[in-house]
Amino acid sequence: MPTVSEVCEYLDQLAPVDLAEDWDNVGLLIGRRSSEVRRMMTCLTLTPDVASEAVEQCVQLVVSHHPVLFRGAKKISDQSIEGQMILQLIESGVAVYSPHTRFDSAQRGVNQRLAEGFGLQEISAIRRSESLPALGSGRAGRLSSPMPLSEFLKVVRSVCDASYLEYCGDSDSTVSHVGVACGAAAEFLDDAVELGCDTFVTGEARFHSVLDARNRGVNLILMGHYSSERPAMEWLAAQLGQEFSGVDVKSSEVECDPLALFS
Repeated sequence: MPTVSEVCEYLDQLAPVDLAEDWDNVGLLIGRRSSEVRRMMTCLTLTPDVASEAVEQCVQLVVSHHPVLFRGAKKISDQSIEGQMILQLIESGVAVYSPHTRFDSAQRGVNQRLAEGFGLQEISAIRRSESLPALGSGRAGRLSSPMPLSEFLKVVRSVCDASYLEYCGDSDSTVSHVGVACGAAAEFLDDAVELGCDTFVTGEARFHSVLDARNRGVNLILMGHYSSERPAMEWLAAQLGQEFSGVDVKSSEVECDPLALFS
């Protein structure tokens, strides 16, 4: 059986450390590197129900896209929900690794997979990494054949497996040059426009970012934060299962989008 350290080394190669944003908290966040791994689980976010699932399933390592202890902590106690969850994981010997923005920007990471799923070609980073110039944050590319926004919306919904999408733009407008950045990444809108993108796809955006896109004549598509990133964690579970064939690897079965549509 591999150790936590060996799995971390593989994940560090898949999503290089230099791709992490300065503000992020990534890597091995909980656990002993020498511990043996027989079962692994991936998830988008470690919530109390997901943590309980990991403990009940006797998982030794959870790969959570979103970090725990994201904003730092001066104390870990049972006086907070996060503290209770972290104590449960530590007491049960569950290690936690988070790739987060490293995986967003990796060559086979979240944004690359979305861009390829949308059928984009000539794909490149929206913001290039200084240390890894071939990679970087977000992705932009062109469709082989332009299509109406109404048709491209169907493509996006299929790729991210979303129950619904929000969008801003004329449904009859033509989509040709597309930018994409998963999660809450409306900050990439300016960069996408500078690259000539007529359409920008992200997980969620503030109201004024939507107005900005409309005023600039750019189609904006919101997939939902969960839908923009969760499929990649399911793919990662399959990759880890192939790399470590003797380990039982699965994606969380209890995790779900915390938002529901009322109509």
